[in-house]
Amino acid sequence: MMRPAPQQWPSIVILLMGMLLLNTHALAKDSGIEVVVTDAYAEMHTGPGRAYPIFHTIEKGETITIIKSRTDWYKVKTLQGKTGWVHRDEFRETFGLHGEDVDLSRPGREAFNDRRWELGVGGGDFSGARGLNTYLGFHLTENISTELRYTQAFGSFSNSKLATLNVVHQPFPDWQVSPFFTLGTGAIVISPSSDIVQTEDRENGVMTVGGGFIFYVTRSFLFRIEYNDHTLLTKRDTNEEVDEWKAGFSVFF
Repeated sequence: MMRPAPQQWPSIVILLMGMLLLNTHALAKDSGIEVVVTDAYAEMHTGPGRAYPIFHTIEKGETITIIKSRTDWYKVKTLQGKTGWVHRDEFRETFGLHGEDVDLSRPGREAFNDRRWELGVGGGDFSGARGLNTYLGFHLTENISTELRYTQAFGSFSNSKLATLNVVHQPFPDWQVSPFFTLGTGAIVISPSSDIVQTEDRENGVMTVGGGFIFYVTRSFLFRIEYNDHTLLTKRDTNEEVDEWKAGFSVFF
């Protein structure tokens, strides 16, 4: 079986993350809810921000469908087929079709506990090198999630690109500071950056174990610190160990 060339790894990781994000978008489109506007009116913008122009005004008593949210903005669709963005403040008194209350409050602890997707970026130390990383996570259950991670490290003598797929266990997901443990596998490509010794790029399989803490900050933001022990599977009698410490911010949705 042909292996991807080292320079193809970033493209492959970006493609996989893009596919997952497309699935997220599809799920969001299917989760629309119908509500009745009871405020005096609601202004529809062409995009999720005050800078976008207002193109339509929803009157009191109109029924609309809320398609998805982005920060303080909701993408909505009217019965006439108009689609636009309305700020959260204009939905202070909104009810369901049968008069029931609809909670459109800002994301909080309940949203944190019920989150399905996470997207984060961070940085730290990768065995003495400067490491930058990103990840996309999907929660299978309240305690178990999967994460696709990509790390790029820049050292004095070599640069590294690491892609792993991990299973994450969060034993106490409702804690304000929640510990987690991770186990994963993937591949690493090490490229020499020194002009003194000329060698070819090296690719190895990787096994990863680690853990850390997730801090719920506010609304849909998390702060995360983590340690990972990467075992590089070499053809020699002994494998290599790479320690990684990192911290970063994430958003959940």
